[in-house]
Amino acid sequence: MKTRVSWWAKIDRNWLWGLALLIVLVGDATLNPQFTLTVGAIVWALVLGVVVAIFEEYVFRGLLVTTLRAHFGMSEFWTALWSGIVFGLAHTVNVLQSGNLLDTIAQIMQAVGLGFFLAALYLISNNLWLPIIGHAIIDSFDQLAFGTLSNAAGTSLLTGIIYAIVFLGLGVLIIKTHADLPKATPHQHVTQRSREKMDFNRKTNESASMKMAFYAILIPIAELIFGTLLSIPFHSKLVKVIIVDVVFFLGFLAAIWLFKDVLKRDWQTFKLHFWRGFFLDIGAVVITYLLLPAVRMGLNLFIHTSSAAGGLDVLSVQTAGLALVASLTTLMAPFTEEIVFRHAWFYQWRNRGIVTWLMLILSSILFGLFHWNNFNGDVTQMIPYMVVGAWFGLIYYWSKNIWQNILTHFLFDFLQVLAALFVLVMTLLHAAG
Repeated sequence: MKTRVSWWAKIDRNWLWGLALLIVLVGDATLNPQFTLTVGAIVWALVLGVVVAIFEEYVFRGLLVTTLRAHFGMSEFWTALWSGIVFGLAHTVNVLQSGNLLDTIAQIMQAVGLGFFLAALYLISNNLWLPIIGHAIIDSFDQLAFGTLSNAAGTSLLTGIIYAIVFLGLGVLIIKTHADLPKATPHQHVTQRSREKMDFNRKTNESASMKMAFYAILIPIAELIFGTLLSIPFHSKLVKVIIVDVVFFLGFLAAIWLFKDVLKRDWQTFKLHFWRGFFLDIGAVVITYLLLPAVRMGLNLFIHTSSAAGGLDVLSVQTAGLALVASLTTLMAPFTEEIVFRHAWFYQWRNRGIVTWLMLILSSILFGLFHWNNFNGDVTQMIPYMVVGAWFGLIYYWSKNIWQNILTHFLFDFLQVLAALFVLVMTLLHAAG
């Protein structure tokens, strides 16, 4: 039984592979890395990462995926899933090295998700080097950060679950988005021209674009990165806050510009029943404020979570004023975040069966994670916001109008601005008295 592995084919432009890689690197960077950046350590990490990646990708993606497709006639989904399962189970041997069953289970879960995603990537690209390169970067990074590729370090159950969900979602997404590819084995070449003729979006009333989703997610990523980097040279807290406000304002403008057609179209409908929508949003905000503490109390039954924020010093006018200026980003966030996480990463994928609900889960997780700076990197405090993200997604799904979401989110955040303004006023009165 011969199995032909496809090593090279033209790369499709519509991909989220860079995002997937970024998720792992950012996630692993939160697990107390201890980087060893000597020349010898870097060379060893690169060599080890490349060797392991070539071997594992050739076995679990090249041979296994091609065999399942060519000789057993499995669909893309089941082929990728079995590849992920076998890849995950292969990591059970790591329990012998670490002796930690819980961390091994976490590593197996993330390996199943990552294996599924890499198999899906190979299936739609016919290019084994793409999974190899991504795998090599991840392993090299982990070797540098933790000094090992086992689960003895750099592993947690929470990140394992998040990785599994995110990568399963991304894998299903790219398979479904390329669902009209000819039912052929991976080594049968599919030209770029033939792919451009395929229209998976015939099943919906509105085209879903991976390219637009990718562009959209770059906005909050850029806000977090540039908001932090550009403020580093300055010592004044006020200057730092203003810089962050400006960066978020530019992100706000970018989101509006990218999806101006959606905003214009939905506004024409929403304004006809504005007050009805407004009062519905007030009810949605009340539910949101009840949902947050309920989720936090539920989490406290299983894991310890620290308080979300410290109190403000009401005797300091400077502190109160700074808090008010910082809260201005919350007036722009409803537009940017609803466009990015609810529209680009959820609603435009509606009417696609399981993909729709996987995108709801994925977009909600991303929404929570992008509150990283709000909670100083404490993922457990972001979980309630992941639940809120899912709630906002359901509002959009039921209302079918982005402005219903924007107004709900705006009213929710506006209360925080009012709170900051109230603290400033009380502080000024206290100082004057």
